[in-house]
Amino acid sequence: MKNWKKAMAMLCTAAMITGVSAPVWAEAEASEETETAAEATEITELTSDMLQEAAYEGSWLTFEPGFDLYVPSNWNVLEVTDEDQENGVMFQALDPDSEEGVNMVVTATDVGTEYDLDSMAQELIDAEYIDVEKVSINGIYGVSFETENTYGIAFLDDQGIMYNVQIGPKSEELQPTAETLFISLTKTEENTANTGDVAEETTEAADEEAAN
Repeated sequence: MKNWKKAMAMLCTAAMITGVSAPVWAEAEASEETETAAEATEITELTSDMLQEAAYEGSWLTFEPGFDLYVPSNWNVLEVTDEDQENGVMFQALDPDSEEGVNMVVTATDVGTEYDLDSMAQELIDAEYIDVEKVSINGIYGVSFETENTYGIAFLDDQGIMYNVQIGPKSEELQPTAETLFISLTKTEENTANTGDVAEETTEAADEEAAN
């Protein structure tokens, strides 16, 4: 509980900034019992082919834990400092053309193996997050939500690590971008659209940014 609340408090602040190992993602088992559980917990299934058209021209970004996101190509990758890493920040980027300072943050936090999809959703509801919904995005089970200022998704692996992606500040103009970003969430090993070249270039750009 303490780790979770600390993580969520840090995420709300962070989201407003102006050899890969493949984990076993927390997901339901393929069985009739799973289908019954999914119905009982009202999990909304989302897949990338449900998106008729991307809201932006993007590049695939591969994250070390084994998931990919389709990120706007024109966004600037920001340096992740040692202090950021201590707070769980894995990645952050900023839209250079946005007067509102539109940005995204990806974090990883150890919340312990006692957390599952239902308990994670309940914690968000208890914290008065908006539109909390249990989802399966391209086979990765998680929770979508909104804060006062951001759109977000959170998902777990079986080691008790919570990954959280937030984008903001919220607006009608940003919502299609958030939808495209979130529905792109894919297991790296299953993403045939990502050749890996873009991820390497993005990493190099982040290193250059840090050096400057």
